[in-house]
Amino acid sequence: MENLDFKKYFLRTLVIALSVSALIGIFIFLIGNFGETEFRLLLTTLTISGYSLTGLCSATNQKKPDLRPFSIVGMLISVIGFVVTLGAIWEIIDFNDIWKTMVVFIILSVAIAHISLLLLISPKTDNVRYSLIATIVFVSTVALMLIKYTMTEFEESEFYFRLLGVFSILDVLGTIATPILNKITEKKE
Repeated sequence: MENLDFKKYFLRTLVIALSVSALIGIFIFLIGNFGETEFRLLLTTLTISGYSLTGLCSATNQKKPDLRPFSIVGMLISVIGFVVTLGAIWEIIDFNDIWKTMVVFIILSVAIAHISLLLLISPKTDNVRYSLIATIVFVSTVALMLIKYTMTEFEESEFYFRLLGVFSILDVLGTIATPILNKITEKKE
């Protein structure tokens, strides 16, 4: 498993899915009817694209021994999320029974992909390291809050929603600022 380059598989799947999605979209708009089957085909290729992208991001740390387990978990969540979503799209699984699980897999796969990309940063200073750690905590907090929000069927207090907004802003700030701080630090040395 160490020698397999999962990035290559996810990247190929992503390119193929985007190409097929584009062809289906062009066909539907020029020739076809936008019926139930065409809609499901589009959703399927978009789902393949989305989960291929999250799997690709998770695979970026596959060859780093200390991050390999995290990378594998991220790739597995992307694959399982894809299967669950595909089951809902094609009504193999009743959407009403599975929608929360589907949303949780989307949240987890995006959060792990986000963290995987952040982990590509090699901090040059302690300040950058602390910023990276804080950003990962913010990403995780937003993901957990969104999962709780989903599980309670979006019935949370206004304060909860405001707190989610605050952590989301800190997540975005850290995601943008951390690599910039690292780059600035790199130029000084």
